Amino acid sequence: MNLGIISDQINLDLETAIQIIKEQGYETIEIHSIMNKPVECLTIPQAKQVKQLLDSYNIKVSNLATTIFFLCPLYEQDQVSLFNDSFHCIKGNIQQHLEALENACQIANILESPKLRIFPFRFPDNRKPPFGTQKDMEQISQYIKQACRIASKYNCELLLENCPYSHCPKGKMTYKLLQMCECDNLKLLWDPANSYRAIQNQVESQYLKEALLEECELIYPYIGHIHIKDYHYDSSQIKPFIHKPIYEGDIQFDEIFSYLKSKSYSYTLSLEPEVSFQESILCMKTLKEKV
Repeated sequence: MNLGIISDQINLDLETAIQIIKEQGYETIEIHSIMNKPVECLTIPQAKQVKQLLDSYNIKVSNLATTIFFLCPLYEQDQVSLFNDSFHCIKGNIQQHLEALENACQIANILESPKLRIFPFRFPDNRKPPFGTQKDMEQISQYIKQACRIASKYNCELLLENCPYSHCPKGKMTYKLLQMCECDNLKLLWDPANSYRAIQNQVESQYLKEALLEECELIYPYIGHIHIKDYHYDSSQIKPFIHKPIYEGDIQFDEIFSYLKSKSYSYTLSLEPEVSFQESILCMKTLKEKV
């Protein structure tokens, strides 16, 4: 398995992050935010500068962690807001997000990393759950099909992430979307901690049956990338899901990693620890020891 980390989880300055990542023996990064903006907002000259920097350190990019379709209303009446002001993210309507995707595909080709993360739309502030209903899925799938057509023009592949702030927090839900879309250049970005983090009363019960390992087994043939982070659930807290360094939270990574090894998983395990920079370095060391 190839090990990587999202660069801004180590340092907001890309070159500083790369230097630390190299010191830890990693050769692969994933890029979300850079130059204080989401990667899909880079200009072409800026992308070429980034490529020169990556080449100077012999660093490869596993994929671009774009924010396409995250802060984008699924329906015209939907109101969506950002959960964390420090999370660099594009805004706008469907057309604006599709235009950003086209720019991102050009950036991906410059960086020689034709994989791009997209989201199954932020759940709205002004509607009550459940989200990810059949109606929602049908609407989302139509927009993803448009995105896949754009990506195919650039020989790019889209990775659909299950996100706890979206209509599809569970891997089983993004798997259903993938089946509905029937696009050859669409795969899943599976985040087991996001599946664990999913707020149970916001999704329909049919998606809550599988444990994480069972979900992995179900969707494995369609996984193109995996994010690794950990949570501890504390019911006494207002926000009960607390980020922890990997192996210090509730996720049973050993059984997941064992299964991935048994299947000869060949894509990247990419750390997205969402903890302090120093704790992220600890996560890098731990992942190398465990995998």
